[in-house]
Amino acid sequence: MNFQVRKREPELMDQPGLSEREHGSALNGLRRVNWWSRSSAILWPSIQKLSHTVEQRPLRILDIASGGGDVALNLAQRAQRAGIAVEVDGCDISPYAVKHASDLAARMQLEQVQFYERDILQEPVDRQYDVVMCSLFLHHLDEAQSVQLFNIMSKTTRHLVLVNDLRRSRVGYWLAWAGCRLLTRSPIVHTDGPLSVAGAFTMEEAADLARQGGLSGFQMSRHWPQRWLLEWSRT
Repeated sequence: MNFQVRKREPELMDQPGLSEREHGSALNGLRRVNWWSRSSAILWPSIQKLSHTVEQRPLRILDIASGGGDVALNLAQRAQRAGIAVEVDGCDISPYAVKHASDLAARMQLEQVQFYERDILQEPVDRQYDVVMCSLFLHHLDEAQSVQLFNIMSKTTRHLVLVNDLRRSRVGYWLAWAGCRLLTRSPIVHTDGPLSVAGAFTMEEAADLARQGGLSGFQMSRHWPQRWLLEWSRT
């Protein structure tokens, strides 16, 4: 496979007709993958740093394409342990994912986290947040949609935009292939994990899309395993 070129193929998770059993199994599998790859840990330092510089409380956070909700919920737990008041909203296009995430929030007794259904590219949110973030969503989009997403995120945040995604690379591909099989029995995750890496952007490509979306002065950093984080601050 040529990793110099993005190879974007439809992922099983995005297909209509997915049963609730299959969808639930895949979301649970992705939760384990996110835990292993420390998705929330990549985002948390920037949020914690912001919390020390703004007086407004609680800190309002939006997680776009929140999926099964585990990243948003883990961030809320980290804030709780740190004594930082937060309100976290997660939005997703999938009604089942929203229900799954809401049920998980109830079991974890995290009332400060709410989930709702929304196609962010068709219906941008009508309120402002201190932090607008997305995790492992950008690689699902084409270039024009990615530019649109960056623009929407910049207009929706008061302070901070955080985008965490996969790096397209041979190492990342085989890590995804092996890790998804070790961490979950879901055949959907087994298939979609490597496809996600093949369809992901390089850091240089993502940076160019962010600039087209109106962001400038952002910072990008590499993270284990084969991830990158884009951070943009309004101030």
